[in-house]
Amino acid sequence: MPAKSEKQARLFKLVRALQKGGIKPKEVSPQIRKMANTIKPSSVKHFTKVKEIIRRLKENEYSLGKIKKVSGISFKKHLSKQIGLPFDLKELQVFQTKENGFSGFGKTKFKENKSTNEVSTEVNSNGTNKKYVFKKLIDNDSKEHKYACIIQRTFPDKPDKEILDLLSNSFDSENLAEKTKTLADFIDRINTTLGSM
Repeated sequence: MPAKSEKQARLFKLVRALQKGGIKPKEVSPQIRKMANTIKPSSVKHFTKVKEIIRRLKENEYSLGKIKKVSGISFKKHLSKQIGLPFDLKELQVFQTKENGFSGFGKTKFKENKSTNEVSTEVNSNGTNKKYVFKKLIDNDSKEHKYACIIQRTFPDKPDKEILDLLSNSFDSENLAEKTKTLADFIDRINTTLGSM
């Protein structure tokens, strides 16, 4: 089981170093000496792994780095530039599972528009309106599939509307588990990243 935090991983790295003889017992606290004597080395080794923490940090960096502000074009025109593929039943079920608590509010309703191959929702809070439109895209050159979310934000104190564009990681459209996990993670990242903006 990997460490739950960087602090926990550092603690277990000290225990591991003591077990392997990399540091002297007098250089660490009594708590670390006791842990080194009572916990199996194989268990300690598992807690020194921070892959999960690194993965989460990379996802957050990815989310923040892939947000593009769109200017010089209307929201409708920007949406029409990106031709979406139809969402399948399993993907629509992912949207249903994400309705509770989306954007920090009770229940949000995602609506499918079959004519434009889009799923959208709208959230209003303190005069700020956010419209989220999701599409499933394919790159004609590389044949990679990605999800897109185009967001229009309207603020009460600003006359202009802000348009944001986000893309998910690419996924194998034939692999149901990968596809639905990518979509669920993408919705979660949008929710956590933009919910605070």
